[in-house]
Amino acid sequence: MTHHVILGAGPAGVIAAETIRKLAPLDAITLIGDEPEPSYSRMAIPYLLMGNIDERGTYLRKSETHFEDLGIKVLLARAQSVQAATKTIAFANGETLAYDTLLIASGSHPVSPPIPGIRSEGVHTCWTLADARAIAERAKPGARVLQLGAGFIGCIILEALASRGVHLSVVEMGDRMVPRMMGPTAGGMIRDWCEAKGVEVFTGTRVELIEPGTPLSVKLSNGTSMQADLVISAAGVRPAIGFLENSGITCLLGVLTDEHLQTNVPGVFAAGDVQDFVFRQAVTAAGTGCMAALEAERFLAAHES
Repeated sequence: MTHHVILGAGPAGVIAAETIRKLAPLDAITLIGDEPEPSYSRMAIPYLLMGNIDERGTYLRKSETHFEDLGIKVLLARAQSVQAATKTIAFANGETLAYDTLLIASGSHPVSPPIPGIRSEGVHTCWTLADARAIAERAKPGARVLQLGAGFIGCIILEALASRGVHLSVVEMGDRMVPRMMGPTAGGMIRDWCEAKGVEVFTGTRVELIEPGTPLSVKLSNGTSMQADLVISAAGVRPAIGFLENSGITCLLGVLTDEHLQTNVPGVFAAGDVQDFVFRQAVTAAGTGCMAALEAERFLAAHES
């Protein structure tokens, strides 16, 4: 029996598992995630913070038996390494797993900027449901919140925080908000909107130091010092590929694939945020998950014929 292993239980991994099941009703499928919650959408976290949905509203599939009903094994584990030569995955708990085809859909992880104090208590990313719980605990009405980063996702987080009635400030190293996507006019319009909501905006500015304590003391590159009950780091993300070092799978910024989403190793594919291919920019993570599943089945059919 062919064993398909999917590393990553986000949208790309979930769609891939479901698609493979439709195409191959008898094959074994293992979907591996490293968070204890059911598969969920990170992009729904701001709406959770706004109070528009509860945690179940972030779940990708609402039935608790969804994967069991499809005959898909769900495994909670953190991949430590992959050996393409032997088709095995080693996990942080010491266990290993063999595969016939592998889909790497491990997504991305937040960048931790090199700021003294960035790991202090009260400093959080906004990337996981655990992060959301910690933020909600501190971001009460009247709390002083400072956010590092005003990129695209950062601005969505800002909107969620503003709705919670906090005193909100944002620091962006670029000369405008959303600097990688917006020109000066559009970036200025976003700044105007934020300031109209009462958000204090610092552009062309860096956070130089976060001093631990209650509250946190923050020093900015423009000479400003401020206190914060919560600091949120939204300094961007990078593909989660650390476990692929020495795997034999080629990575650049992410996992390098061809137009079929296959890596340099036959039978190993990548989809979602972890993928490094220009085509990825035009397709959602879920879309690439579906495509990778189709390509995996084509690969097996070609090698079995």
